[in-house]
Order: sequence, then C-alpha cells, then structure tokens
Amino acid sequence: MDFGQSEETPAPQAEPDNAVAAQVQDLTNEVEMLRGEQSSRMEEAAREAEPPAFAPEKLLKTVLVYRDGHKSEVQDYAILGKTLWVFAGQTIKRVPLADLDLNGTIKLNDDRGVDFASPDAL
Repeated sequence: MDFGQSEETPAPQAEPDNAVAAQVQDLTNEVEMLRGEQSSRMEEAAREAEPPAFAPEKLLKTVLVYRDGHKSEVQDYAILGKTLWVFAGQTIKRVPLADLDLNGTIKLNDDRGVDFASPDAL
C-alpha cells in the first residue's frame, strides 16, 4: 500500500455544449407551446364571458283598427297624405286613412306601448 498517492475518482464528463443547448431549446419550445395553449384558453374563456352580440329587440307590430271593426297587424308602414302604405317584404299595400278608425288605432297601440304616428301630428 502506498500512502503517498491518493486515488482520485474521475470527474463525470460534462455533456458537450451542443447537447445542453439542444435541451435548453427543447425546453424553450415547450414553454412557448404551453404559453400559447394558456393564451388560447384565456381568450376562449373571455369570449364565452362576453355578452352575445347585439340582437335587435323583437318589435311589437302596430295594430290597425278598421272602421268595419276588423284589425290587422303591420310591421313597416308609412303615412303619406291620406294614405297608409304597408310594406311587407316585396308586397306593398295601400290603405286609405278613411278606412281606418284612427282613434281606435291610436288608443289600442298606446295601450300596448306601441307608437302609432297619428296623421294629425304630420
């Protein structure tokens, strides 16, 4: 036995620099991928939390009361002179104001909370 010499255990070999750089790059790519997934989840959650896009309120139809007592509902109309024009898609109907019970039409629509443009106001 030789006491003058000491046995040294060899130091572990360090990985080459390019292997460490590859591992760092792999970890960096994984972190970026996870960040992207997290960002996507957050955006989706934000979209789900947003109120729905503007949806127009369902407009109440105007009820026309005729002198003979029958009624009809209209959505779009215009009063020009002594004529009420009803627009229903491609169809246009002409109604003489003399055929309507204007007071009954105004009262019925007021009771329903619908504005009827009275020809007297025109």
